Amino acid sequence: TRVAIAHQAEGDLFISLHADSLQHGGAKGATVYTLSARGERRVDGTASANGWQLPVEDGTSQEIVGILTDLTKRETKTNSAIFAEMLIPELAGAGPIVRNSHRRENFFVLLAPDVPAVLVEIGFLTNRADVARLSSQQGRDRTAAAIANAIDTYFAQAAGHTAVN
Repeated sequence: TRVAIAHQAEGDLFISLHADSLQHGGAKGATVYTLSARGERRVDGTASANGWQLPVEDGTSQEIVGILTDLTKRETKTNSAIFAEMLIPELAGAGPIVRNSHRRENFFVLLAPDVPAVLVEIGFLTNRADVARLSSQQGRDRTAAAIANAIDTYFAQAAGHTAVN
């Protein structure tokens, strides 16, 4: 329902926050996900099944609707990646990030065709250092500030301004 709420509210950016876990290994740090090629193939069917149609004037030809839909999906994917690349250095300033921290995946929360979206794993619940960081008020504040700074930068850039942190 989170994606439906964002879509109905005509959201300009969707951020899904999570904490990761692994049975084995010492992975730690944040990861940012945007939509994968496999996920792109699910967008149309998921949008149709959930009523996430793009608003198009009545009487617009199907050919034009198809072109506008493709352009919107392309812009959404690009803006998702732009935001992810702004978010990663901010998160790195707040705590550790994993290697190859911008990853692509087929997660449902990334499938809206017209709302740029990222899924952020803010750390690993199976890593003591991440748990300590995320359990502390300072650690949570730093993570929240990193995300807020990236949001401010993203929208300032979209508006043609320089963000003030």
